[in-house]
Amino acid sequence: MISNFTVLTIPQWAIFAAITVMIYGWVEKKRPFGIVGSAIFVALGIFAAWAIAAGLMVPESMLEINENLPKDELFTPDELPVEGRLLPFYWVLMFNGLIALAAMLLEIFGKKSATWFKVISVIIAIVVFFLMMAVVRA
Repeated sequence: MISNFTVLTIPQWAIFAAITVMIYGWVEKKRPFGIVGSAIFVALGIFAAWAIAAGLMVPESMLEINENLPKDELFTPDELPVEGRLLPFYWVLMFNGLIALAAMLLEIFGKKSATWFKVISVIIAIVVFFLMMAVVRA
């Protein structure tokens, strides 16, 4: 199983690093930094896909199949483990990785539309970051 520390800190640091590098590249007018920032988001999307595919986002204490299930709710939102609450955000990080991949490829080929994809990717990453923190603190 993946630790709660890793579930939270890898996306945090990747989002901070990517946004910082992208802003630096934009301010200094250096294309390689924009490409590296997009590549960090792509790597974060790959990490999210790997974490989901490998079953690392499955909470450690799940119900046994052999148990009789209660007739009322299985979990309330407060009882869900952190991995279960963060799973939808990892799906969004995968989607954001695809958008960042498009931005990176468009930037490499020198297309003007790369800026729009980078802006969309940054906005999605910021929203996901703050929503993740709100869910964890709740």
